[in-house]
Amino acid sequence: MIKAKIASITSQLPARKFKNTDPIFGNLPEMSQRWWRFWGIDERGYFSPDLGEDELHVSLTVVERLLKANNLKPADVDLIICAASCPVLTNIGSVKGTNQPRLYPRLSRVLREEAGLINATHFDIQMECASFLLGQKLAASYIEQGKVRNAVVLCCEYISNMMDYTDRSSTIFSDGCAAALLTASTDEGELLASAQHSNATHYSIATGKWRAPSGDSESHRTKLYFSLDEDGQKQMQEFVPQNVPIAVHRALKKAGLQSSDIGEFVFHQPSPLLVHAWATGVDCPEEKYLTTMDKAGVMVSASIPYTLHQSLKQGRIQKGDAIVMAGAATGWGFAAQVWRIGDLVIC
Repeated sequence: MIKAKIASITSQLPARKFKNTDPIFGNLPEMSQRWWRFWGIDERGYFSPDLGEDELHVSLTVVERLLKANNLKPADVDLIICAASCPVLTNIGSVKGTNQPRLYPRLSRVLREEAGLINATHFDIQMECASFLLGQKLAASYIEQGKVRNAVVLCCEYISNMMDYTDRSSTIFSDGCAAALLTASTDEGELLASAQHSNATHYSIATGKWRAPSGDSESHRTKLYFSLDEDGQKQMQEFVPQNVPIAVHRALKKAGLQSSDIGEFVFHQPSPLLVHAWATGVDCPEEKYLTTMDKAGVMVSASIPYTLHQSLKQGRIQKGDAIVMAGAATGWGFAAQVWRIGDLVIC
């Protein structure tokens, strides 16, 4: 039986960082310390077009680095799966001969053309913050069925395009990109188990809406903005902490493992309080998980792979370790995967 492994991983953050006191947040309503404590973010990055940063250019940089580090040519990539929460692309390259923002084509098509991935099947997925896990599961399935050899799962978030800087929810999110190369396993690396479930009862808590800015009651100017209900923070605390552990326990049971068998837990990074609740719910001690949202913000689909990249760079994960990746996604979906880590190129 062919097995799929994570062969390589990389990430890229914006060059510019914005602290909580930055003038960009100068039009926010009065902010309580409770808000800042819950989200636990001190600074976050936004892509800067004047520095050559947008979803396409950053994705190209990440793919090129991934290929170079693994001695691959663009033609060696058989599959590319992309995720980007903002549905409007600001840069579609030379695909349509114009550079105006568009809903279509999606990122995978543009990236395939611009990166010269001439042999790659391509498609985009959307499971918000859990998109990386969905992409890995799909890529692993293609590899295990012998349909592809090298698959790239890439998450690039230019979420600042959806930020309303008169609304306090704008302080949560950040831009960023991360990608993994999955290949057929030649060592002990493999996907051991996965689990996911969903519950749309609370779908309206956090959505993308066409509306005017929150602080502009007299204007009819509308744009696609991320929108968090006024009591969204409180509602999330009522159901999100319980649902991620459910997915983790199901994945562990499928893998025939217990929490004590796991070397590192890699959680999505929405809030230190939520991550702590997830860890507590699966008997994960503090030394077995990393938090990154304080310096990186919430990078939506790029959050899990970025945190995995950081854990690997810091030597928290070793060859042969079993790890868990898990998180929640607005909508709401909950997912978890158990991987055995083999030889892996960090770049």
